[in-house]
Amino acid sequence: MKKVMLLLLMSLSLVAFAQKGGTNDILFTKSGEIIQGKVMKVTSSTISFSYPGETLVNEIAASNLQKIVFSSGRTQNFGGASSGTAVKTPVSPGAQTAQEPLTTTIPKEEIYLGPEDDTAVVNNNRLAVTPMTFKINGQYSKEISGQATKFATDYLSRKNQSLPIEVQEMGITIRKLVDGGIGFQQLSQTTVQKLQNVLGSEYLVMIEITETNQKAETPKADTGFFDVQKEKASSSDSNQRYDIEVILYGNGGAEKYSAKFSNERSFNSSNGSSSKSDWKMAMQYVLDQILTSGSL
Repeated sequence: MKKVMLLLLMSLSLVAFAQKGGTNDILFTKSGEIIQGKVMKVTSSTISFSYPGETLVNEIAASNLQKIVFSSGRTQNFGGASSGTAVKTPVSPGAQTAQEPLTTTIPKEEIYLGPEDDTAVVNNNRLAVTPMTFKINGQYSKEISGQATKFATDYLSRKNQSLPIEVQEMGITIRKLVDGGIGFQQLSQTTVQKLQNVLGSEYLVMIEITETNQKAETPKADTGFFDVQKEKASSSDSNQRYDIEVILYGNGGAEKYSAKFSNERSFNSSNGSSSKSDWKMAMQYVLDQILTSGSL
């Protein structure tokens, strides 16, 4: 019974220590050292991190780590000893230096600090624009969908200079989706959290655009004495409407911002006053709303 209580107390102490780290990630080495900091990059051979309050990037070999407990609560294991690992308790400044620091032992069992998913490391300062859907009169346009996705990615990358957000290049986003087995057909059926893990991005921007073109209606003939005479529409007059729906997702798949925007205009198709890239003006307005919404 005493052993059970001792293990329980040590587990609670370890959880309290992890929570004390706040927004820091915690690296557990196989030698027993505990490092608090911010993990910047994880590869198969090295882990790059910075100490709290510093910008200098340090590296540690992945073979020297037992696990990383990220500030989000997710745990990534690198393999450890079969028995418990000794952890040195930091000595307070007023303690005698000659005294040997106390040691505790991490139980073999994992400490649960939240949902665990080891498929990828999510960068909390990265934003990715998922391949968007652009439909013209109900028909999907692959060409303009690609153009619109690149336009949104480049625009956010240029305009977010005052925010600590890294916008991921469209080519990298596409490659990660392909490597993760997520094609265009599977994109709409994939959960936001899985997309975040595959893309390694905390923020996801999803946009759908619908363009509708139709001939302007010709006013009906006047039927009463007091009817106001209206100018009849030309056979070449057309109406063009853009409906844009945008959703910004944050950490854990939570919806941070959403909006629907419609823009309608009339033009005369005979003089070529309509442009194939008119959607860019509407897109810029929607993207500006994301940047100024305070959700990033």
